[in-house]
Order: sequence, then C-alpha cells, then structure tokens
Amino acid sequence: MYKNIFKYDDMKRSEHMAARNTVGWYLWTHQLVEVTGPDAAAFLDYMLPNNISNIGIGRERYTPMLDDSGEIIDDVVVMRFDEDRFWVSTLFPTYMDDWFYDHQGDYDVEWNEVTDEWHMFAVQGPRSKEFVASIVEESIDDLKFFSHKPNMINGLDVIINRAGFTGEKVGYEIYVKKEEKADALEAVLAETAPKFDGKQVTEFQIMAWTLPTEAGFYYMRDLRHTNPFEVGLDRNINWEK
Repeated sequence: MYKNIFKYDDMKRSEHMAARNTVGWYLWTHQLVEVTGPDAAAFLDYMLPNNISNIGIGRERYTPMLDDSGEIIDDVVVMRFDEDRFWVSTLFPTYMDDWFYDHQGDYDVEWNEVTDEWHMFAVQGPRSKEFVASIVEESIDDLKFFSHKPNMINGLDVIINRAGFTGEKVGYEIYVKKEEKADALEAVLAETAPKFDGKQVTEFQIMAWTLPTEAGFYYMRDLRHTNPFEVGLDRNINWEK
C-alpha cells in the first residue's frame, strides 16, 4: 500500500515546513535560454501565445509554448533584461531549440543556452524578504512579484528575482555566475538562515515535489500533449494575437 514517505521523516518534513513557516533555501537552477537580437521581442511574441513584446525591462511573464496543433510543448517564464535581450527559463531547452529553429524565418534573432554559466539559489518562505534584505547591498523593498534587478552580496554580482516554485507569496531567486564564486554565496546563505529560523532544503523531492504540488503547480509530465483548456492555462494566452 502507498505510504506518505515524508509523514514520519522528521528531517524531510522539517525542510518542507521551513519554506512554509520561516524560510528555506536551496540550489535550484532551471535551464536558461538567452534570446538576443533586433527581432528578439517580435520573435518571442510570434513563438509564444502570451504577450511578450510589452514586458518591461526588469519584468517577466509566464506563458505556455504551443505546437501547431495547439498542444503544450512546455511552460516557461520569459525574463526581459534589455530591449533586445531575454532569458527563457525552461526545463526542456531541446524542445524549445527545435521549435525556434523550425520557425525562425526571417527574424533577426539568436538564442543560446546559458545554463552552465549560472547558479540559481531559491530563498522561499514568509521570512524570505527579511533574509534576502539582510545580505544584499541595495534595497529590495520595491521589487515586485515577477521582477528582477541586479544587486550585490558580499562583493558578488547577483540578480535578485522575486519569484519561486513553492507557492509562497514571498520568495526570491538569486542568480550568480558560477565563475563568480557561487560557493561563497552558498556560504552566506548557510550562515544567514539560522538567524531567521530557516534552513537549507537538501532533499530534491521537497524542492521538486512536495512544495510545488502542495501549492497546485503543474509538472510538464502532466502538461505535455494537453491543450491549455484541459489544464487551465487558457488564461495565459492572448486570444487577440
């Protein structure tokens, strides 16, 4: 008979509840595809059913990516850094690369996977703002949900993104270049967490399973080959496009 493997596992349960009651942090880097060029915004607007070209610099938007039959290839977050530079956060860059390549046409645009250049640390939970604010050099008070901006932590250049995959109302993602001593940032997070009654989440199933599913988030294994109406993602489509 199926059993809840976390119900009697104090360590795993405590990691899950840290993100719910105080703050939990962990390394959680999605695949990142950087899209650049004079037609980057127009191309992404063409390839994705949600509005992309009107995203402000420093903002981002969630959208499905659909095939020619209107079935879901992937669901992604598009982050805008400049007029002609975007990141697409995905779990399936190979699918995206094929879809983009088949439909590039005359668009003056390039895309490259940059995942290997970055680490992303998630800091999630009710006390995550206090946590992050205590280690950054510039205030994050005006950082809205689905917004990002550069900052510094102990002399390290970072990108602070207000978002997350846990369902928490307050949560952040900290991007740091791997070459910029990501281990040093990890040490700062480990030292800071106890000050806010938080802890590191070490169990992958907590990051990828119990926290997201408790919040009602989808997995691509559940979305693949469905259409947006079947899974409630029709609201993330601009039907006037």
